[in-house]
Parts: sequence; C-alpha cells; structure tokens
Amino acid sequence: MLSYVKAILAASERLDELAVSLSGETEPRLTFVLSDTLHPDVLEDLLVQFDRRFPHTEFECLIGEDEDVIDLLQKSRAQVGLIEARERYPTDIGSTRLPLQTAMGIYVAPGHPLAAQGKVAWDELRSWRELRLSTFLASATEPAAGQVWSAPNYLLLLSMAAQGFGWCILPSALVAEFAPQGGLVALDIPGWPRAISVDLLWNKKAPPGAAGSWLRQHLQRRER
Repeated sequence: MLSYVKAILAASERLDELAVSLSGETEPRLTFVLSDTLHPDVLEDLLVQFDRRFPHTEFECLIGEDEDVIDLLQKSRAQVGLIEARERYPTDIGSTRLPLQTAMGIYVAPGHPLAAQGKVAWDELRSWRELRLSTFLASATEPAAGQVWSAPNYLLLLSMAAQGFGWCILPSALVAEFAPQGGLVALDIPGWPRAISVDLLWNKKAPPGAAGSWLRQHLQRRER
C-alpha cells in the first residue's frame, strides 16, 4: 500500500512540473544555488546560453554546499540547486542525477611539509591540520574537534590552503582556475583524485518555470 501511495504522489508531482513547463510562463527572476564543484567551463557556457534565451529574466547565483542548498530550496530562497550526489533527500525536494562528474583531489601549499613527501598514506594526514568544508547548518550542530579549520565553501578553503594552513579536499577544476602555476600541490594518496557525482535539486512545491526548466535540461545534457 505504501509503495502504491508513493507512486501516486510521484505521478502527481511529475504532472505539476509538466503543467508549469507547458504553460510557457517565464519567471521574472531565477535563483540558482551552485556548488564550487561545478566546472568553471560548464558555468560559463550556462551563463552564455541563459543570456541568449532569457535576456529579460533576472538571474541570481548563490554559492552553497550540502545542507545549505537544500535549506535554501525549502525556504524558496532559490528555485534550482546543485549538490554532491546522495541517495536520499527530504520528501519535498526533487532531484535528478546529472551526467556531470567532478574530480576531487587533496591539496597543500608548495611549502607545506607534505608537499615534498612523495607518496602519502591517508593515516598520515591526521598529524596535520585539515581544512574542512562545513556548511552553515552543519557548523551549528557539529563542532569541529582536533586539528581542523573549516569554511562554508571550497573557494575560501582553497585560499586557506594556498596560505599553508593545512591540507584540503578541493575540486581539481577550481584549483586549476584559481591556483594555477603551482599555487597548490596535489598529494599522491592512494584512491585520489576521485570523481564525485552531482545532483540537480528543486522544490517540488514550487517547480521551476520556463527558465528553471531550461537550466535543468541544459545541465542534464552536459557530460563534462
């Protein structure tokens, strides 16, 4: 019985989204919460294409990660968001897995002792300060312990790592864009770099209009 009810609710949600899409109504404003894990080239192409198709729609980009993205969507502060893929979401959040994947590596400044060590075991990292992603919601409930500094986005963590304050997991494309020419060194650790999947999210109670639907379809076609 429960699976039957879930199927009915899912079908109803799809009909609501289809009705909004077919109405052809373009929202006057679209807010997109993007993750620093999105490849800069993908974002650049998205902005160019969006400008051509919706020149009169106000477009706002916010930076958010993990729980902060979900919170912004639930509060209707944003209409569409990107997040590192996970298996479950709140019932009021719709999701689709994108063909995009992001390479993540572990980086330190060139002057950090780990940079000259060659191969590094994961357990060795515990002896050095970690620069960790901590969203606004997570930081309020999960205080850091030990040698940890945290920040709510990867770009700020990148800046901290470049100044030599510790090691950090970062999107490789972000490092290439903002720390070129040896600004950071990728550590040689078994299993790294690794690829993560990305999900696109929206609020089921307020499905995106024409502009948001186009953005969703555009990203679903990208494979980088």
